[in-house]
Amino acid sequence: MITCDKCKGQCCKTLAVQLETPTTYDDYEDIYWYLYHKPAIIYVDVEDRWWIEFPTKCSKLDKNGKCTEYETRPPVCRKAKVQDCEVNKEEIKIMFKDEKEYKEYFDEIKKKFKRK
Repeated sequence: MITCDKCKGQCCKTLAVQLETPTTYDDYEDIYWYLYHKPAIIYVDVEDRWWIEFPTKCSKLDKNGKCTEYETRPPVCRKAKVQDCEVNKEEIKIMFKDEKEYKEYFDEIKKKFKRK
């Protein structure tokens, strides 16, 4: 059985929100805006979904990383499966921690677009 003891509630120390997958030049260019908001990171998972993640600890964790509201936690927490945690599963295909890391990727992507 997989438990949260391995990471001490790592998933509860970040907040990740799925982004619309970029499809246009401007969409890809907009990724810079997200990355300018430190310490946000952008990543693409193995299913090619784009995410923005903010390192921010849940206020309901105790000093050992355990949930103090486990029995009454919100539905989003109840739906989370330990085996799907990024610590227990390799789900990140590409990660950009800042605009410099993203620039190399974007320089390749933008070649497929014609700019007006």
